[in-house]
Amino acid sequence: MYSSGLSLYKMQTVPVATAAAVGTAGQRLMGFYLYGGSAATSVEFKNAATDTGTVLFSAATPIAIGQLVDLTRFGGIPFDVGIFCKPAGAGSTCYVWVG
Repeated sequence: MYSSGLSLYKMQTVPVATAAAVGTAGQRLMGFYLYGGSAATSVEFKNAATDTGTVLFSAATPIAIGQLVDLTRFGGIPFDVGIFCKPAGAGSTCYVWVG
């Protein structure tokens, strides 16, 4: 059985109304849980400290449910400028783990 290593990393909650920086230069996106308040729920992770920069990773939920993406098996995704999380969709929330 697979056991997630996400508990080893810092977790932040980002609701749709308050997109936020969740990591600093040199950190890695280790995983996220995207809660879908609607079928149009999505999230972008930008290589920036603010809502600018290049989108390095994005995801969407096909229906109004949650989706866990655990990147610990792969060592995470490195961000050299910062990690900015921007969820979209009514009622969506993204729980983000960085390390």
